[in-house]
Amino acid sequence: MPRLLNDKPCEVTFLDRISDSKITLFYRLPTTEERVGFANALVTRRGNKIDTSMGQARLKYAALILLGFKDGSFSTDKGPLSSDEKSPHYDPAWKTFIRQYAQDVLQMLAIHVFEASVVTSEPDDEVEKEKTELPL
Repeated sequence: MPRLLNDKPCEVTFLDRISDSKITLFYRLPTTEERVGFANALVTRRGNKIDTSMGQARLKYAALILLGFKDGSFSTDKGPLSSDEKSPHYDPAWKTFIRQYAQDVLQMLAIHVFEASVVTSEPDDEVEKEKTELPL
């Protein structure tokens, strides 16, 4: 299946170990400028010192591309939380809740989209060897 080059929303599903459930996020593909900005934001040079800003960069850029999530992925003390304006559980501050309480989910989105979107197609020989040697 080829990669679609368009502006339609993408989705990714993660297994959330905290809630023991699946979380599906909807996001847009980042622009070239956002990809470059993310890469540039990972490290900062201050004189002779190099500081890493990986966490901040992941949170900032994941929040930029996050469009929403599948209903049932999150809830608050008030009940289910929705990013869909048509849902009775919609809260216009949904992104604030995600930034405040689900930074780990945002970080995984950034890793998925900005850091690990492409991998080599050839399997690593050591990993393949381990798979065949390990009993199921």
